[in-house]
Amino acid sequence: MNYKNSSYKYPKNKRCHKGQLTTPVDERYQYVHYCYTSEDVRNIDYLMVERGFVETSYKLMIRAAKALLAFINRNYATAEHISIVCGAGNNAGDGYALARLAKIQTKEPLLTVQVISIIEPKHLSGDAHTAYLDWLACDGTITSMAEHHFNTTDLIVDALLGTGLNRSLEGEWYDAVVAMNNSPKPVLAVDIPSGLNANTGASLGIATNATHTITFIAQKIGMYTAQARYYCGDIHFSSLGVADDLYQEVYYSAVLLEWADIARKLPCRSPISHKGDHGHLLIIGGDYGMAGACRIAGEAALRSGTGLVSIATRSENVNAITGSRPELMVHGVETADDLEPLLAKATAIAIGPGLGTEQWGFILLDRVIQLIKQQYNSKTRKISCVFDADALNIMSQHNLVLQSPDVIYTPHFGEASRLLKHKSEQPTDDTDRFAMIQQLKQRYYGTFVLKGAGTLINSGGDILICPYGNEGMASAGMGDCLTGIIGALLAQKLSLPDAVQLGVCLHAKAGDLVAQEGKNGMLVSDLFPKIRQLMNYQE
Repeated sequence: MNYKNSSYKYPKNKRCHKGQLTTPVDERYQYVHYCYTSEDVRNIDYLMVERGFVETSYKLMIRAAKALLAFINRNYATAEHISIVCGAGNNAGDGYALARLAKIQTKEPLLTVQVISIIEPKHLSGDAHTAYLDWLACDGTITSMAEHHFNTTDLIVDALLGTGLNRSLEGEWYDAVVAMNNSPKPVLAVDIPSGLNANTGASLGIATNATHTITFIAQKIGMYTAQARYYCGDIHFSSLGVADDLYQEVYYSAVLLEWADIARKLPCRSPISHKGDHGHLLIIGGDYGMAGACRIAGEAALRSGTGLVSIATRSENVNAITGSRPELMVHGVETADDLEPLLAKATAIAIGPGLGTEQWGFILLDRVIQLIKQQYNSKTRKISCVFDADALNIMSQHNLVLQSPDVIYTPHFGEASRLLKHKSEQPTDDTDRFAMIQQLKQRYYGTFVLKGAGTLINSGGDILICPYGNEGMASAGMGDCLTGIIGALLAQKLSLPDAVQLGVCLHAKAGDLVAQEGKNGMLVSDLFPKIRQLMNYQE
């Protein structure tokens, strides 16, 4: 999709946090949200020279080196020694160009630069070879990995490999990454940490564990999801002066969501409104021994502003749920007929938390599916639904395919794999999450949220990436909480795209607020006050 045709809006300012994009003040802000494949980035790079926006590709390499040096001077101002590990290709050229600029600058303290080459540098070609010769011309020297002195350096620069890598690292390349990762010194990755697939975010066997990554020209699609969330560290962007016209010509592959913009979709309340004006969410779930899941979803929905929340669950769960959260209206439901009066009152449905995969859960899910099918070609009211957890497992077990635009599906990787009948239910080093969410969309038609590190959303024609959230959220009930939030926003009559984007970001941002107090031991209930806080967010 060309960005000129996108309805996406952008804020004027950027707030940053660990692992999230930061942008120099002189950058054109709007373009950092678009993410491209490595092939498209190379196309933009080529067009910069072809159209005369920069005289030569080597001049573009020098711009990259200047951006790297400016970052080092700004963030490691007291550094006296840097080690630059160079490999092959233009990534190595960036390293040699940086080495020369760092060596000849007159800023105090003067930098001692150690350049380490993994290959025989005389075999370099093109701009990388030119940068190597320029380094030698200023009396620069080159050492091997066997002679590296990481223990005496202040900063390691990873200029080993760039975005063109498509196979696992081996031999001396592997050993170089191990050496950088084993060092306690901070690591600055050039464009992308070596060993990462720029299009999927997957590690190709091993990757550099960077403290910071400075990425050039355009954002790479894989840098905010999957294993890239671990390896990239803080991501910084420099366009190197790419012209606006070129960004308009090249199709982007994903959009990076931004809370300050998404928060504009938060529902507003009238001073004279009543609870019925803010929606009625029906949550269906909680088979024997699993009352907690729908209880969590219920409170998350209340904290997300819905006026009324009903829970359809096993009769045995009623007292336990109402005793802990009396604001929830809890109903014992044993048959599909018991569900009818609750369906009639709901403005949105969330089904799956603790539903189980036995006959009881199947019967209730089947009734909801029949309701969705009935309304598809009907002029009567349309009710939107969230399918999560065991609702998805029942669908995969019974080969149920509901092709409706009125459903939001929120699988984690295992649930997504089962829906697609994949053999593996755990991500591997070469998992392509972007391809997976596209396959889900094609098979089931609805809106998909592929949960995990760097949650993906397939809504409309775009794939959206949520850059928020943290490892502390890898605990029980977090998915149920997300289901409740999205269901509450649907109940308040937000559109499906707005509800899913706002819900995913709100959930992840709440987790980040809790993480400020520590990630270990985070409980889903810790998010509830933060959800309420964010629901009242004002710029």
